[in-house]
Amino acid sequence: MRGIIGTYQKCPRCGAPYPSSKGGSPIVCCHTQPTKFFIRIPFSGTTHKILYDRDGKTIHHFAHAVTVLGEIRASLVRKSFDPGTYKKQSRTTFKAFWKRFQDRYSGSSLDKLKSIGKHHMTPFNDLQMRDVAAWTIDEWWTELKCKNLAPAYLNDILGWLKSFFRYALDVDVIEKMPKRFPEPLKLPGPEVDEWFSKEDQDRVLDHIPAHDQQIFQFLFITGVRVNEACALQRTDINRKDGIVTIRNTVKRDGTVGVVKNKRPRRIPLNAVIQCVNGGVVNLAGYVFINKWGRRYHAEYLRETFNKACDDAKIKRIKLKNATRHSFGMGLVGKGYDAWQISKIMNHSDVKVTEYYIKMLDKDIAGAYDQPDQDRTKTGNER
Repeated sequence: MRGIIGTYQKCPRCGAPYPSSKGGSPIVCCHTQPTKFFIRIPFSGTTHKILYDRDGKTIHHFAHAVTVLGEIRASLVRKSFDPGTYKKQSRTTFKAFWKRFQDRYSGSSLDKLKSIGKHHMTPFNDLQMRDVAAWTIDEWWTELKCKNLAPAYLNDILGWLKSFFRYALDVDVIEKMPKRFPEPLKLPGPEVDEWFSKEDQDRVLDHIPAHDQQIFQFLFITGVRVNEACALQRTDINRKDGIVTIRNTVKRDGTVGVVKNKRPRRIPLNAVIQCVNGGVVNLAGYVFINKWGRRYHAEYLRETFNKACDDAKIKRIKLKNATRHSFGMGLVGKGYDAWQISKIMNHSDVKVTEYYIKMLDKDIAGAYDQPDQDRTKTGNER
């Protein structure tokens, strides 16, 4: 009769591979049995491995495997066997759960997840969530790196995959995370080739809606990351000691957790008192709230910023360049050295800070190359 039942697992006692079975006797070794099975069926000149039943459930018991094998043999006799029937998507397949994961987002984040799922997650689609192992992810990462994609985008895809599995763990779709994920690619320094001068920031701020101006003032004055400003809570403000502690950020999945390098940053309250007064502290605990009474989202701030740039007739640049990178370039212009700037901006490595200094040196050098050009303004007005 066609078809055998097998397993990838090995005996936990002697380490030998388990034998296969034609369905007449259980698979046993050293009085132990495997916990996952597959069915190998030759059909139309190809050998098919069936890992799931018609409902997309993983075959975890020998009796279950015998039942599925019986169904397959009966369909072969009727000449109605279709291997695709046993690849039917269940709610816990990777493909089905990715759809559920992406539906938690909207706007550009949703568009990005749809694109990533369509173009870069196909190797996982037919797998059950709990069957995705570390070696499977390693193989996927090796193949992904062969594609002509920017390193930053590759790391972004890897980051979304980690968030995806964290969400699956939170909702009990999987019992544990894959043992490890590949290391992200090392990237060059920050893109600081465009930034805003103080005058640029003031012009844009004039076109920001009145209710949103305080959080933008905070971003311009402090150089705090956008998601860190969104996550700032009133418990982070110590009015007695005059200190604001940046300890939280909004993560990819929308939850609030510790900052990027897990090192809180302290800012003098007197430097930002006009941005964190009592008028912007709400009962929910967040310092900055939007006009609907909820925490800000980075996507809304980016869209608001881009519209203000258009209204001010200033060339659009990335919001992080207009806030955090502009703050860093301002420190360089004021004469702070790399070590001081790295501490003020809470960089994990002083090499990151050196890019700001190199960019200013490059800008200053241009004054000697083109003496007739006005180089008194940096950033967007160069």
